[in-house]
Amino acid sequence: MKQFLLACSCALSLMATTLPAQSAGSGGSVAIDKDFGMYTITWDPRGTTLVRWEVYNNDGLIAICGGYSSSGGSLAYELTEMAMKDARIKLNGEVIARNLTFFSKLKNQKQKVEHVGDPANCIVTDVPSPKGKAEFELYFVKDTYRY
Repeated sequence: MKQFLLACSCALSLMATTLPAQSAGSGGSVAIDKDFGMYTITWDPRGTTLVRWEVYNNDGLIAICGGYSSSGGSLAYELTEMAMKDARIKLNGEVIARNLTFFSKLKNQKQKVEHVGDPANCIVTDVPSPKGKAEFELYFVKDTYRY
């Protein structure tokens, strides 16, 4: 399995939408829409994980929202849980979030519609929203998982 990388460059366009003001560490949820970032993990010998994520400006702090689902049986589910614990989000090369298991666990029946409309759990970080261009990256610290 190759390293997973999803980078999203933006001039705060992703963060143009704001969440209702919440304090750092608190959460909430938003509906996944077509603008959420998407990454698909393919497990060998079978199974697929679909991850949807987005970042928002939350009263001057970065909020991270996301959800994921697995198909292909219990092995894919267990491997996905391991991978989400190892997941990180970077802002301009600096890690701002670790362990994305707070993302919503979604039902795999809606993978075909990319989970649009499903709820994505959110957390508010203590990281200030950047001024100007920002690059966000979702990645996993390991590229191989054994069960």
